[in-house]
Amino acid sequence: MLLTQVLVPLTLFGQSPLGPPPQTCPPNGVINYISTCPKHPHIIPAPGCTAKASTIRQPWAVGSLCYCAGDKEYCVYMLPNFNDGKGISLVTTSSVIRSVSTLPHHDRWWSTPNTANTPDLLEVKPIEGKGLGVVAANRTIRKNTRVMVDAPGLMIEHGAFTKLRTKMLADLIHEAASMLPYPSREDFFALSGAEGLLRNSKESALAIVGKNAFHTKIEDMEFHAVFLDVSRVNHACSPNAAYHFDPLTMRKSLITVRDIHPGEELTIGYVDLTQPSQTRQASLSHWNFTCSCPRCTQASRRQKESDARTAQLVNIRNELDQYDHGVQDGPGMAELLTILYELEGLEARLHEAYYRAAIEFNGIGNRWKAIKFARLCLERGLLLKDETRPFVGEMRALIEDAEGHWSWRFRLGVGHQD
Repeated sequence: MLLTQVLVPLTLFGQSPLGPPPQTCPPNGVINYISTCPKHPHIIPAPGCTAKASTIRQPWAVGSLCYCAGDKEYCVYMLPNFNDGKGISLVTTSSVIRSVSTLPHHDRWWSTPNTANTPDLLEVKPIEGKGLGVVAANRTIRKNTRVMVDAPGLMIEHGAFTKLRTKMLADLIHEAASMLPYPSREDFFALSGAEGLLRNSKESALAIVGKNAFHTKIEDMEFHAVFLDVSRVNHACSPNAAYHFDPLTMRKSLITVRDIHPGEELTIGYVDLTQPSQTRQASLSHWNFTCSCPRCTQASRRQKESDARTAQLVNIRNELDQYDHGVQDGPGMAELLTILYELEGLEARLHEAYYRAAIEFNGIGNRWKAIKFARLCLERGLLLKDETRPFVGEMRALIEDAEGHWSWRFRLGVGHQD
């Protein structure tokens, strides 16, 4: 997954020329009307300004065409002033735009700066066999450093993928990209995934989304989002960085999980990295490349050992997740689990092992070791996940009252008494 000019500031925010002239309706360019779509998908003109309109907090420009699928009408909505003038385009329905624009935390989307994008920290350069990638510039980046904060440039509602025909989807994605302010539009069409296709074409726009979109959830709404900076970061099966999306600020952060030295490439995982090597390679075929990271290119003997460790990691994890009394030496298994994550270079998911270790030690009544691993879980997990994740509440409750936690001595068949 690639993206361009991660370090180049865009200085024409709010003044950049747009693509196809958007149709807007007074008073603030946001449309809210009752759809009269027929049951079968077809192309229709953009809704006219005679439709029932309503004002939403930010002025959305509306694209020049819409497509209907059943009772849903999918159009393009664009905000040129979002993300310091980089803009954002959504392929969605008017009802979703209304829902998004009235979320309680909606104003934070405009007030959150991309403060971690430091020009002297990272640079984009060609990577052998990968195209462009992001590397540490001229100094070592320490682990647990937030090196990039990025907002989406283009988002497609999940329903558009499942309900619209491919041509319709390509039309809307192309218009969404073309309506972005000029620098962002150029950055989008420079992403990987469209090699061999005509630049700025509908086919290239669809291909870029297919190769670079992240599944993103806001409240109960699901989108496929393209982040114009984070998408430049390439894959490795033992990555040195991880990403986290915060729906409250609409920002995806990139955080290092190991020290990264000058000239070293930053990498993230595109697939489930607890799979064996052949399964990972098969999953990565979607991006049309074979992974050449150290975990995948080690000698045959070491590769077999790595796959054996990965299989044991999955087996231990699955067994510990059976909360009955049949597990023998759960704490020993949990401590081995943490070592297996480290040996396979999966520091980005180490909080998963720490969580299970905390539960297992509490499960035999070893309060202090349980609290130790709960602290480690929160220290690692909160770098990469948000406060709403269930493990956060569980670990805090265990730290506050280990004996009152549901897991207290549960492996011994005792449990706490209410």
